[in-house]
Amino acid sequence: MSKESHMNTSAASDAADAAARPLAGKVAVVTGAGSGIGRGSAVALAGAGASVVANDVNAPWAQETVDLIVASGGAALADGGDVSNSSDVKALVGKAVDAYGGLDVMHANAGVERYVSLEEMAEVDMDLLLDVDLKGVLLCAQHSIAPMRARGGGSIVFTSSVQATHSLPGCVVYAAAKAGVIAAARTLTLEVGCDNIRVNAISPGTIDTPMLRRDLDDMNVEESEGFLDRVRAANTLGRIGTVEEVGALVMFLASDASSYISGTNVYIDAGFTAVKTF
Repeated sequence: MSKESHMNTSAASDAADAAARPLAGKVAVVTGAGSGIGRGSAVALAGAGASVVANDVNAPWAQETVDLIVASGGAALADGGDVSNSSDVKALVGKAVDAYGGLDVMHANAGVERYVSLEEMAEVDMDLLLDVDLKGVLLCAQHSIAPMRARGGGSIVFTSSVQATHSLPGCVVYAAAKAGVIAAARTLTLEVGCDNIRVNAISPGTIDTPMLRRDLDDMNVEESEGFLDRVRAANTLGRIGTVEEVGALVMFLASDASSYISGTNVYIDAGFTAVKTF
C-alpha cells in the first residue's frame, strides 16, 4: 500500500470513528439517570463516547445505570445527590470535573409527578414538584455554566413535557413547572450563548418508562388497556415511544450535529401535540 493510500485509509477510519462516537472526549452529567428517560439518555451519551456521571436520588438505581454503561465498554460514575439541593448539585458537577476533567453536557432530567387536582393538592406535594421539576433544573444549569465556559462551550438539555402546553386535569403544578423549564431554556440561551453554551428543552410524549408502568399498576387491567389504547390513538404513529428514542434526541442535542440549535423546545411525541385527541 502506498503512503498516500495508507493516509486515505487512516483518514476514512478516523471519520468513521468520529461518526460512531460523536461525543468522544466529552463529559456529560445526566440527572434522574436511574431509570426511564434518564437511563436511556445516559446510555446513549456513553454509547456516543462521552464519559458520564449518572445521578439519581435513588443511588442504587444510578449504580445500575453505571453498571450497564461499564459493561458495554463505556466510562461512568454514579451520584446519589438531590437536584433540589444546591450543594448536592454543585458536588455533582464537581464530581464530573474532578473525575473526567470538565463538563460539556448537562441533561437536567430528574423529575417527579403527582396526579392531584390543584384544589386538593397538599403544599408538601406542590413544593416537591416545584423543587425537583423546576428548581432542580435551574440549579443544574446554574452550576454547569462555569465549567462549560472553561471548556469553550457546552450543551444543556432540559426535560420538559408535552403537558407543558397540552396538559391534563390533575397536572396543574406539574404543567406549570414543565412550562417554566421551556421558558428557562429560551431565556438562558440569551445569557450564555456568548460562551458557546447551547440550551434546549425536550418535550416527550408518552414514553414506556417505569413511571408509566407504576401509573398503570394503579389501574385494573381493563382501565390500563383502555388508557394505552387512547394513548396510541392520540398520536400519528399509533404507538408509545421508547427511552432509546429519547436518548437519541438528547445525544443529537449534545453533539456538534446540533451546533446551531439553541433556545428551543423539541417535541418527541409522535405528533401528539399535532392531533391531541386524548
